[in-house]
Amino acid sequence: MNTTAFVSDKVQTNGDISVIKVKGYLDATTSEELDSKIDEMLKAKHFNIIVDLHEVEYVSSMGWGVFLSKIRDVRMNDGDLKLARMQPDVYEVYRVLEFELFLKSYDTLAEAIAGFSRNGHAIS
Repeated sequence: MNTTAFVSDKVQTNGDISVIKVKGYLDATTSEELDSKIDEMLKAKHFNIIVDLHEVEYVSSMGWGVFLSKIRDVRMNDGDLKLARMQPDVYEVYRVLEFELFLKSYDTLAEAIAGFSRNGHAIS
């Protein structure tokens, strides 16, 4: 069974952006870990969050559901949740589900970081 490890890095760019790096499979079991990690960020008042999916091979419906459930909490606190560096198979599901209508994705972490100031979520 594939496990998912989470490593949270802080990236400072004219403010406070949290990067959650995810590895492996984001499925029914491991999506709870991601949900908890995002909750930790929110409790610490980190509302600008990037989820780095570079090393994620698969996202189940429960994994996508985590993003759906957390985007409202993040935005209610004047923050945003962004996805970065998706593998082609993961990106294809993201596109088919039409998540791009409400959840931005970026090819690089640098683009995701820059996206905070461009999309009305200016970093202080």
